[in-house]
Formats: sequence, C-alpha cells, structure tokens
Amino acid sequence: MNVLEARRARHLIIRLDRGEELPAALVRALDEAEARAGWIEGAGSLEQAEIALFDQASRTYAKTRVLDGPCDVVALSGSIALQQGETSLRLSATLARESGVGLQLAAGELVWARVYGLELRVTAFDDLPLVRVFDDRTGLTQLTAQSTTLPAIVGEPPRAAPPAQPTEPTRAAPPAQPAEPTRAAPPAQAAEPPRAVVPPAPAAEPTRAAAAAAAVEPSAVPLPQRPVRRRQEEEAYPEVGDSVTHFHFGECTVISSDGERIRLRQERDGRVREVSLTMLRIEPPTVDPATGKKQFRLARKN
Repeated sequence: MNVLEARRARHLIIRLDRGEELPAALVRALDEAEARAGWIEGAGSLEQAEIALFDQASRTYAKTRVLDGPCDVVALSGSIALQQGETSLRLSATLARESGVGLQLAAGELVWARVYGLELRVTAFDDLPLVRVFDDRTGLTQLTAQSTTLPAIVGEPPRAAPPAQPTEPTRAAPPAQPAEPTRAAPPAQAAEPPRAVVPPAPAAEPTRAAAAAAAVEPSAVPLPQRPVRRRQEEEAYPEVGDSVTHFHFGECTVISSDGERIRLRQERDGRVREVSLTMLRIEPPTVDPATGKKQFRLARKN
C-alpha cells in the first residue's frame, strides 16, 4: 500500500464544447492551467465513444468497443500525472444509451470520445508531483510521487564547514617563543623573531584562499543535475501524406499535422480522426520501397 498526501490543491472547472475530442482537448486545457497532477470528475453527453477493458490474464488491453451514437456520461473519473515528461490521463467512464432492446450501460477505460457537452471538475495537486511508472507485477502503469533527491544533494555543502579548520594557523602562537631570545640578551637574536612572525601571516592567507575555493566547489554540486534536461531525443513526426498504423484506428493516411495533433483518414472506411501526439508513442518510421512513403506505428503511451 502507498499513501501520498497533497496539502496544496486548486479546483478547476472545465467545460468541453461540442465537437471537441477526448483526451486531446482536456490535455490542452490542463497544460494551459499548468495542472500536472490531480484527479478528474465529470458528467455530460458524448456523440461517440470508445472504451476498453484491461485483460489481467494477458496483461494487455482488449480490443476497444465502439459506441457509435449518442450516450450519456453517468460517471467519469480519472487521474492526471506525468509520463515521460508529458501530461498523461487515465479516464474511466460509465456510459448509458438507448438501444433496440432498451437502456444499455457500458463501462471501461475511455480511450477516445467526441464531446456533445461535458463538464469536468479537476482537483490539481500543486505540491505533489505525480508520475506513472510501469509495474512489472501487474502490467499496468501506476501512480507514484516523483523522486526528489536534489534537496539531499544541495544540503551536503554545509559539510564544507570543516574548512573553518584553517583557523588552525592561529597555532602560529608559537611565535611567542621569541621570548627565548630575551634570555639571550644579544640584540642580534632579537631581530630574528620578526622573521618568524612574518612568514605565518602570508601562510595564513593561502589557507584562507584554499578555504574559499573549497567553499565554492560545493556550490557546483547541483550543476550535474542540468544534463537531465538534455535527455530529450529528437523524434520523427508523421507529416502530410505519410502512412501510419494506429493502435486502434488501424491503417491511416496523415491529412494534416501541426506538431501537436494530427488528422488521420482511415483506410478501411475513409473516416477522419484527430488524435493528440502527446498520448501516443511514435516508433521510428520505415520506408516503403515501392512508394517511398514513410510508415509510422502509433502505440499507446499508457
């Protein structure tokens, strides 16, 4: 069992209008509000929806079920977290619709939907960074708090306090020994103590410089964290005219793309679909030797 606590939260009311698509439209709204972690609840009506169930035996999602027609959202809930640095949603819904045999209910993970009218309440956790990680035991991606090791590293520099030890040069007090020359009345020996006193002063300064250098070095400890931001890899994105194999829509052709969303035309029936690239894992393309076209495979991120 894992328990995570959030003490600072915001409540957002989001309305999606007719024709907008889930989850792409909701991800855009959350990114604009900078809501990277939180919980979602909603109700409304959909023009069309697709749901899927997780098969525990095969540890994969079964083939999605299409509700091709109006349906009411009896209940909708889900979570917001980061996955591979991008906003990720997991939405579960219970949907109701009229059919030839009466009222039907369908429930599962909401893969895609076209909105008729939908109202959502989002509770954003501003002090709880949530991420999704793959669980080998179940085959699911599960919520966990993002690791925060930086404070421990930044806290270490105070150990640099030991450089205060360079104050030991005060042991130069031994120059008090020149009292011995006083035993030897000869003034020539009295001139020697100044030579003994002068060297300790310069010697103390180098140690202060060394202490200052030692104090500066710990401040450089956080710098190694910066390369983490450079780990972004360049990805090839589908462009107009490219062929893609969508994990649900099957074989499609790209008809438009703006780098965040693409519109696809399904080969099997010519229907146009709009999907968000943030919800997909884009595998490296292959090239059809016959046509020279790029072919991409679009898989689910979560």
